[in-house]
Amino acid sequence: MGWREIILEIMREDIGFRDITTAAVIPKNMELRAEIVAGEEGICAGVEEAAHILKSNMLTVKEIMKEGTQMKEGNVLLEVSGNSRRLFEAERTALNIIQRMSGIATMTNNAVRIATKVNPKVKITCTRKTVLGYLDKKSVEIGGGDPERWRLDDEVLIKRNHLRVVGSVEECLSRAKAHASFTKRICIEVNNANDALEAAKNGADVVMFDNMPHDEINKASKMLKDSGLREKIIVEVSGGITLDNIEEYAKHDVDYISMGCLTHSVKAVDVSLRLLLGE
Repeated sequence: MGWREIILEIMREDIGFRDITTAAVIPKNMELRAEIVAGEEGICAGVEEAAHILKSNMLTVKEIMKEGTQMKEGNVLLEVSGNSRRLFEAERTALNIIQRMSGIATMTNNAVRIATKVNPKVKITCTRKTVLGYLDKKSVEIGGGDPERWRLDDEVLIKRNHLRVVGSVEECLSRAKAHASFTKRICIEVNNANDALEAAKNGADVVMFDNMPHDEINKASKMLKDSGLREKIIVEVSGGITLDNIEEYAKHDVDYISMGCLTHSVKAVDVSLRLLLGE
């Protein structure tokens, strides 16, 4: 199921059999014009998806603001017109999509801005801790981040529970290399410097420092550099990273900073539907 089908299903779920309130109080053949308006500053996202929802409900839509641009309070994001009942049916889903996607894009953009001030080469990435997988990850991209894995088949990611079952870094990587296509990177989570070095020695493409204290990150970085392996791998850091502490993580010798909060704890950006009555 693609994103178009997913968001239409969300709208259908919201409507149910019909919007009984609108059916009761709004004339059947009444035409309306409206605008979706930003209520605060942020990075615009979700306009394409909102427009698809509205158009699919037989409404006429004009996209005003491009995704990825900075929006301010009062900016019009899109214009919509058509049957009043169809407008009210689709309104909430369209607003929800823009609010969430703009919230993710805005938070990602803030993370990128903070981190690159101290480490211009570092990249911000999200996780699979999503609600609307594709749309959440697209929002991260709009905000200047990297979506990392879209799905489980994108990359081999050996996590802590895999290690607990198998028993060792070396054995996990040996099995992964034996079964994974050469087109797939192999990433492994480690929580101490010794395992980080072991992962690099045994052919990991990406070594993820997961929930490692800052002093352990420094130790791991030194061990990798001293062994001549640092330049042969990608280093990612993850675990409890927020806008409040991302600057400290960006100071380390890391390539990527992974932030689950970009999608699991995001604050929606305020947007609303403004009717253009008598205009």
